[in-house]
Amino acid sequence: MAQTDHSMSLERRREQILAYLSARDRSSVVELSQMLGVSEVTVRKDLDVLEAQGVLTRVHGGAVVSGRGRLELYFAAREQERLEEKRRIAQAAASLVRSGQRIFLDGSTTALQVARLIKDREGLIVITNGLYTALELNFCEGITTIVVGGIMRRRSSSLVGSLSTDLTQRLRIDIGFFGARAMTPHDGMMEADLDEAQLKQRMVSSSRIVVGIVDASKFGGVAFGVFALPHEIDRVITDTSVPAPIVDELRAREIIVDLA
Repeated sequence: MAQTDHSMSLERRREQILAYLSARDRSSVVELSQMLGVSEVTVRKDLDVLEAQGVLTRVHGGAVVSGRGRLELYFAAREQERLEEKRRIAQAAASLVRSGQRIFLDGSTTALQVARLIKDREGLIVITNGLYTALELNFCEGITTIVVGGIMRRRSSSLVGSLSTDLTQRLRIDIGFFGARAMTPHDGMMEADLDEAQLKQRMVSSSRIVVGIVDASKFGGVAFGVFALPHEIDRVITDTSVPAPIVDELRAREIIVDLA
């Protein structure tokens, strides 16, 4: 058994442990050992590390996944969807950010990619409703991070709600970067969750320049709440697989379109 303990990376093995626990709520050391093909000693070490990270809780003979562990698994799955496209979009978006600006980044996984590329900016103020985005920027000395929102959406790691209304109406933002659940040239940018759409709409109103950061999969569908009408959108950064007629219609509405 010991010979198989190093057959997969530590990171991959621990991801599998979390996924297995999430699907079953709870598992024993023996069961995890058999599933992974590693020794029980190895499993116990992995569980100790994962418990120290706060993503699971040790119980007698095994472990259960924590609420944080479930959230991280869900967010990680979203982050991997069209990852290369999101990275290219994020690079184009990050190139617009200058030191000394005030910007908004929403709770989307594409916005998180942007956050990872602007850590060297100085005197930057970042307003966000994304928990992971805020954490990503937390230790950047040149960046002040302001988190808005009141109620945490369980499945998106974003904050929404009426607690932020008074604050967001008084913010003045140079550039707002917005992901979307859906977008069309006729309707604009949309979210399925009404609270999220309302918060984003307030941030759109506070932003001097509104930039959509949306991959091609978001075009053509319709979601419940419009947060940015076409005339409120200044620029859209997307990937090259967006159909040409959609790009032409966006440009006809005087929206700058960058294909990353």
